[in-house]
Amino acid sequence: MTQQTTRLRGGTLTATGLALALALTACGDGETGGEADAATQGTVTVETDYGPVEIPAAPESVVALEFGNEVLLEAGIEPAGVIEPNTSLYTEDQLGVLESAPAVQAMSLELNLEALAATEPDLIIGGVREVGHGDYEDHFEDLSQIAPTVLFDFDGAGAELRDMTLELAEVVGDGERAEDERETFEARTAEIGETYADQLADHTFAVVFGVDNEFAVVNTNAWGALILDELGARPTAATEPAGEEFAAWYSYENLDELGDADVVFYETDVTREPDPFTADLLDQELWGTLPAVEDEQVHPLRHSFSRTYAQANDVLDQVEDVLRGL
Repeated sequence: MTQQTTRLRGGTLTATGLALALALTACGDGETGGEADAATQGTVTVETDYGPVEIPAAPESVVALEFGNEVLLEAGIEPAGVIEPNTSLYTEDQLGVLESAPAVQAMSLELNLEALAATEPDLIIGGVREVGHGDYEDHFEDLSQIAPTVLFDFDGAGAELRDMTLELAEVVGDGERAEDERETFEARTAEIGETYADQLADHTFAVVFGVDNEFAVVNTNAWGALILDELGARPTAATEPAGEEFAAWYSYENLDELGDADVVFYETDVTREPDPFTADLLDQELWGTLPAVEDEQVHPLRHSFSRTYAQANDVLDQVEDVLRGL
């Protein structure tokens, strides 16, 4: 069977295609399964970046679009549909949960509305980078014809993203746990910053990853380097060319730009293994000459791109383990 898809980047969905998708799951009275379920339970109104949305008070069938997988996994909710999981982001058990559900959105962000409608959801959730707002706005009506759709925008690569997934957690009934994780993160950030103030001030830190014969030094406004900055860590001067961008980029022959870094974290997958590009970076001859390498102060960093406060707390655990040894 031909699958009806739509790309969020410049794509359009035909009315015929959407009608086909909805017809596959329409009930005898014209309601989809999700709509029929919603009619039998109370509803609440959620204010979203795409307008107010009336959703079931206790959703039973939830589809996760971009940034939604983590929310459902942490809430212990079995998803009705998911965005195609990036295997580097999840444990084997988590992948088992995600792969048991149909993928209704590709990692490229392409939506398969036929597959989405077939899941008969009563709620669709997702997070949207502000730059992509217009793309999702163009397709919001299509999604809403399948089920109530809650999308929240965010900007940046730090607290804004984590706060957005916290909002999604509240929508699916997991707000209390998610808020506890946020409060824990804030308290532990202050505690670790105070406990290891000398180590943070007396050493210079870098967070890096590799990309096709280049390496990136993550700026203090993004990912794991932002968490280090929140702790009060002193960043490597190699971040300075980044300006307002999320990273500064260098070729391998410029690895000596990391010469001032006493401690280097390299980004990894969830098993703390580097991807092939970062593994190639770690295998460079010049890499072995860096002071941090010679002093055995190079460390893997899982969940550097923390999507939730639970993941950010995992970053704090890893950083604290390193600080104890300085």
